[in-house]
Amino acid sequence: MSADWILSNVSVLAPGDREKHLLKDISLRINSGQIILLLGHNGAGKSTLLETLAGLREPESGSIRLGEEHLWTGKGKKRLNGTVLKRIGIALQQSESQWFASTVREELAFSLRPYQVEGEEAESRMQAAMMSVGLDHAELARDPWTLSGGQQRRLAIACLLACEPDWLLLDEPTAGLDTEGIQRLTGMLSACRASGRGAIVATHDLEALLPLADGLIIVRDGLAFEEAPAEAVHALGSASPQALLAEKLLIGKGMLDAAETACAAEAAGLWQPPEELAKRLAAGLLGNERIAAPKLPIAAAIEEVEQEPQEPLESLYRLDADGSCQASGTVMASDSKKPEDKFDPRALIAAYLILSAGLLSLNSMPKLAIGALIAGACAMPFRRFLIPLLPIIRAFFYFSLVFILIGAVSLQPLELQWSKSEPLAIRMIQLGLIMVIGMPLLALMSPIRLQRGLEQTLGWLTRLKVPIHSLSLLVMLIFRFIPLLMREWGRFAQIVKARGKSTARGNAIPLRLLPYLFIPYIRAILRMAESMADALEARGFGQPAERTTQGFKLIFAPADGWLLLAAIAACAIMLTARMWL
Repeated sequence: MSADWILSNVSVLAPGDREKHLLKDISLRINSGQIILLLGHNGAGKSTLLETLAGLREPESGSIRLGEEHLWTGKGKKRLNGTVLKRIGIALQQSESQWFASTVREELAFSLRPYQVEGEEAESRMQAAMMSVGLDHAELARDPWTLSGGQQRRLAIACLLACEPDWLLLDEPTAGLDTEGIQRLTGMLSACRASGRGAIVATHDLEALLPLADGLIIVRDGLAFEEAPAEAVHALGSASPQALLAEKLLIGKGMLDAAETACAAEAAGLWQPPEELAKRLAAGLLGNERIAAPKLPIAAAIEEVEQEPQEPLESLYRLDADGSCQASGTVMASDSKKPEDKFDPRALIAAYLILSAGLLSLNSMPKLAIGALIAGACAMPFRRFLIPLLPIIRAFFYFSLVFILIGAVSLQPLELQWSKSEPLAIRMIQLGLIMVIGMPLLALMSPIRLQRGLEQTLGWLTRLKVPIHSLSLLVMLIFRFIPLLMREWGRFAQIVKARGKSTARGNAIPLRLLPYLFIPYIRAILRMAESMADALEARGFGQPAERTTQGFKLIFAPADGWLLLAAIAACAIMLTARMWL
């Protein structure tokens, strides 16, 4: 028997940006044995909520409980509760890209490993899970990658069902499924509810899943939630199911009677089947009747939502079971200007080279202390871009410390001599400071703007037969792929952690799970490279050069001038320190 989810004032921050809330002050109670739909527009925060419930995102504040057990335990540096994790099964978007094993059976067995289920019981669970999603037992011997896209989606759900979790957390489970697959999915969800287990489903497919729902959670802007009964779907406007919109349109045109439609819909469910709607419409047309159209509360609610001006909401409210409203969060306005558009890439690179030259000129520890203060002051305005990269900075620090200690070792006599390792320490500190001030560059200039900057600055070299366009394209692709590779690593880390029930925090992966991450990660990189090559070929890259047109040109702005002046001033201070200290 599953337990209730209890969320109290849960807030989640964006990685590396402590000023941006993905979720804010969420307080919900989700009863056991229910099917709950998460509804909202793309980017509203549905996936973030599911990942938070699964322990893949650590809340900044608040508490999450499953029954009487907390998802995060301990004080200070909290740890995930492994017992709660084993009661949860989550299928993320594109979870079919997770396969690493050579057979379907091995994939299912990996999902069962944290539960220590083996032998006949494991085989029985595998076969039952395969049957529930409509896959034949013979598929157990197949390579997962030879299955169709829809079959792989079913297999991802089968990996969850084999573990028999109390709660299923599904992110867009109908994506890529045909009609039969959707019917299997709805049947599986109904069976889960009948057995006392629950499911929380993020979806846009209301046509298929709304009739199953015991309740809805409306997610808007990621900062506030509105919990409502299933009837609240009538106020979703253009996001409502097509059958419901058709009823509203026909009532508005006077072609259907509002009261009769309400009675028929109540008898049939949330809306009438298309066949019944067609019969009533035909009867009205044959009778040549124009029926008055008094507005139902449903139709009025839809019209009100459609006519409501689309302005940022200052606050949203959560509907409790008794119908009362409580404030659930606040929507915060965001700056529309992107960080990568604030500075010219040429100014950024020039400032970086000037600062690097100044740091490399410092040749003693007291001078490096001044350089560290200057580098810290330069990096401070961009600290939010450095926060996600702190693990890399920390790893470089440990790496440098080991080398410095090794360089200080003297064997005869056995002792540590600082004079021997001081030159190495100076070089490592210089490299570390240069790395710190260079890391924000990835976020401060987009790849396309970097490419355009190189072409505008060095374009004259094409007259000397230097392939500037090819070189700038190569640089652009490198800068484009670095964040993509980091994003893919984070995505696969989440999938492997969820399947392996790892209690590690963040994107940290235990060594025992790394082999299961590398194979799908490398496959994803190869597919990404193949897609990139096809796209470049389709756009004509590599063809004989002809005169090209440019969509935009970079122009130096006052901010770029101030940036260069600040870099020159900082370099001058470091050169002065070198000469006088």
